[in-house]
Amino acid sequence: MKLFSAISEWLKRKREQSQEAQQQKRNRSLAKTSWEKINVIEFEGRIYIAYNDIPIVRVDDLKVKVPELIAQAREDYLLWKEKFEE
Repeated sequence: MKLFSAISEWLKRKREQSQEAQQQKRNRSLAKTSWEKINVIEFEGRIYIAYNDIPIVRVDDLKVKVPELIAQAREDYLLWKEKFEE
């Protein structure tokens, strides 16, 4: 009976470790995607916030600092992606 309990506990720990590793891999993948998809680009002599290299918002029109805005946009993108693409 002790052997069965030991094997059961070992399998439980392995399963938990595997699930944690998968979650960490998914988090890294999502973070990488947000860095690739949401960024700042130059287009026709002006700086824009872009999604997939498509200019969306002209930086000149913003009242906040661009690095803060980009960081928030990336967080929002990750939350959206997590909610709708699981």
